[in-house]
Parts: sequence; structure tokens; C-alpha cells
Amino acid sequence: MRHARPPRRRRKVLLAAAGVVGVLALVAVGVAGYGWWRLSQIQRDSLALAESAGGVQNFLIVGSDSRSSVSKSDEDAAAFLDEPGAATAGQRSDTIMVARVDSKNRTVDLMSLPRDLYVPIMPSGDPDRINSAFSRGSNSADGAQRLIDTIRAAFGIGINHYVEIDFKSFKGITEAVDGMPLYFDRQVRDRHSGLHVLQTGCFTLDGEAALAYARSRHLEYLDPKTKKWVEDPSADLGRISRQTFFLQEMFDRAQAKFGSLDLKAINGLVSSLAGNLTLDKNLEIGELVSLGRAFKGFSGEQITTHALPVYLDVTSAGASILRLDTAAAEDILNVFRNLPPGTVTSRSVVVNVVNASGAKGRSSEITNRLDQLGYQATAGGDVSRTQTATTIRHLPGYERQADLLARQLSAGAEIKVDTSLKASQPVALTLGTNFTGVADQPAPTTTTTTVAPVASAPPSSGPPVTIKAGEYTDFVGLVVGRTPEGTSCG
Repeated sequence: MRHARPPRRRRKVLLAAAGVVGVLALVAVGVAGYGWWRLSQIQRDSLALAESAGGVQNFLIVGSDSRSSVSKSDEDAAAFLDEPGAATAGQRSDTIMVARVDSKNRTVDLMSLPRDLYVPIMPSGDPDRINSAFSRGSNSADGAQRLIDTIRAAFGIGINHYVEIDFKSFKGITEAVDGMPLYFDRQVRDRHSGLHVLQTGCFTLDGEAALAYARSRHLEYLDPKTKKWVEDPSADLGRISRQTFFLQEMFDRAQAKFGSLDLKAINGLVSSLAGNLTLDKNLEIGELVSLGRAFKGFSGEQITTHALPVYLDVTSAGASILRLDTAAAEDILNVFRNLPPGTVTSRSVVVNVVNASGAKGRSSEITNRLDQLGYQATAGGDVSRTQTATTIRHLPGYERQADLLARQLSAGAEIKVDTSLKASQPVALTLGTNFTGVADQPAPTTTTTTVAPVASAPPSSGPPVTIKAGEYTDFVGLVVGRTPEGTSCG
């Protein structure tokens, strides 16, 4: 899945979680006295975070689906507790986003991490879906730290600040801006999330309906010709697309309300957030004020969004997951690493190590060494037939990863394209008798040798499911709510 959008710019919980940073910044500029005191009541967690560099900061934004703040006696409890088996205890991070905020250059980059993305979960390093990192914590702060550490280990991204928001906050934000007016070109519903828009044209989503829209992963639309309901098959990937659109609309709506210092709206927002929002202790109100001033007049369309390229796969136990297309993801991740385009890191190299050198046990030894250097290496064991040359085979598109690995080897390696490799293990290293070891630093790019491709069958796991750069129509799934040109809904 890839959600990159060009200059026009651009998860089970609220998409507006990502806009909360900008909204709070706007509020902080405008409030004083009572409002400032209310902001100081927001829960703060003590977390181990990266140091900010040069005014560029990465905010980890988590939408927690904890129902602990929702009482069954609430008149709108159905919007939060309607899912089969929904519990009032426990938590999951069903919305995970990283926002790169550059206040000096007035840019915001936003990346969504699908909840089913399969990565090593810290601190154990055991692979699992990324949203399990949060739920494994003994409490909210512990879960947050595990997620922060998992993102740093899996993607090489340092997190400078943390924002967590829950169900009730989402409703409060929507109501504070007097609802979200969207344009529906077809009737839609989701019987799982409770979304029912059975009309076309402009329709204002209140807090409950907005939550149902943002949580929808079983969206259906009414086919006007057949009069039958058709389900959007994109599930969580489509939900992320809709949430990205909703975020931009919410950001603009909040700018209009809070940028004009509507004190009633500000008071409503701060009151709804104070008990249902968590920030890291390092995020001071003064910093929010500075951000608010720096981004005054900033619009939702100026947010540049990215989505990691992923492909569908199953675990050995048969569970459906998403895996990262590490080669295609590098330039997206480099944005959030603050690295130049084209930079290749060891984290992007997923390699299976086979030993054909004749020296027993070298597969595990070299795998451990590569792991220490940041490579995602697995041991393929020893083979009985030895070979002289150390070789690296890779799928098409992984040339830079194969080159980096070859330069990491003291004696280099021959590099071959091999389309028979699995997408889950796109690089294969075979140790030959000429193998001498792994260097601490990769050699210059001129030391490797590339040989002719090996003809074979296509990748067994299939191509990545991608979203290409472009308009909303290029996103995975059905995005409804966008107002046609010449029409105003609010």
C-alpha cells in the first residue's frame, strides 16, 4: 500500500488524532487563564524519546480504541461499544501515524502505519502485527514506549513527541467544530461501525457519525443501477485512505474555528480533550504556542502524506498480515529519518543467509553479525555442496540493497537478479569459500561486481499492493465525502 500525494498534498479510531497537534497548537495561541489551566490538566507520560534536531520533530500519533472512558449509560455509547466482543478494558493502537513537523520550513509530512504490518516487536524482537506493541504494555505508558521502540527498531525513525487520543476525544473534537460537512455522491453504510448515510449530497457528520466514518473498514455503497449494496474490499487499507481525507478536512475546519479564536469552540474542544488525551511530558504548552504561530494559515491540502508500500502475506500459522516492501519504502522512510533521498540503510535489507563455504555453523554466525549491524537477516543453514564465490541474489528493484550488503562483506560478492525469490525474503546471501567476514562499515560503491540476471519464475508472494501518487482516486478503496468543484458544504 502506498499513500504518497504530490503537491496537491495530502486508523480504527480517529483520523483527527493526527490533526490534534495542529489543533492544540492553534488553541494554545488563543487561550489564557481558564483555557491554559485546562490544557495543563492533560495527562502526561514520561517516555524515552529522541532529541529534536534543527526544529524538525517526529510526532507519534496513536488512536487508542480503549473503551475505558465510555460508560454503557452514555446516550451515544453504541457508537463506541457496538462491535461484537468490544470490551471496556484493555487498549489497542488501531491508528498509528508519524507526523514530521518542520516549523522553520512550514512543512508537515504524514505517514500511516497499517495495524497489520508485520515487524519485530520490542523489546523481545519477536515478529507480530505492529498494533500488538501497544497492547502488550502493562499500562498506557509502557505500551507507548514499546511502540516507540518498535518503530525506531523496524524503520530507523526517532520519535520526538507522543500524542494519544481515544474514542471520546474524537467525538469531542468533531462537535467542537460543529460537525464535519462532507459531500456524498452515493449512499454508504457500514453495519459494523454504525455508519449510515442514506442520502446523497451534503451531509454533516456529528461526533457519532464521524467516528463511524473514520472506523469504517467494511464500507458498502448502493449501486444505483442494481439497487444492491456493494462492499469495498480494501478493508483497513481503504479505511486509511478515507481517514487521510478526513484529516485534511478536519484540519481546515479547525483552522476556521480556532484560528479565528472562537472562544466557545475553544472551550468546548479543551474540555473534551483534557481528560481523554495523553501527551509526553516533554511537549510543553510553550512549544505548542510556537507551533501554532509558525503554522498560522496552514491548510489541510499542504499536508504531504505518505503510505508505506506493503504486500499481503500469511504467517507460518496461516494468519493474514502485511509485509513491508523494504526497497520501495526507503525514500519514504528517509523523509522521517531526515536523510537525503536515495539513502539506503541496512534496515531495508531483508536477507536469508545460506552457508556453502564448507565451514559448519557460519550461517548462524553471519546472521547474528548482520543483525547487529541493522540488517534483517535470517539463517538458512548449511548446504552440503560448497561453492567458491560468495553470491547475493535479489528480486528486481532491490539492486541498492544488494549492493549495500555486498559492500558490507570484506571480500565483496557477485550480485545476481533472481525473480524466483519470495517477496518476504527479497535478498539471498550464499557464503562461498572466498568469504572472509563482515566489515564494520560498507566499502565504497566501486568494489562490487554485477553479473547477468538469472532467468526464473515470478516472485511467489506476488507484487506489492500499492497506492500510487496522485488524486484520491489513486488511493486504495472507496473515498467518499469529497466536495465537487463549484459545490460548498459548509
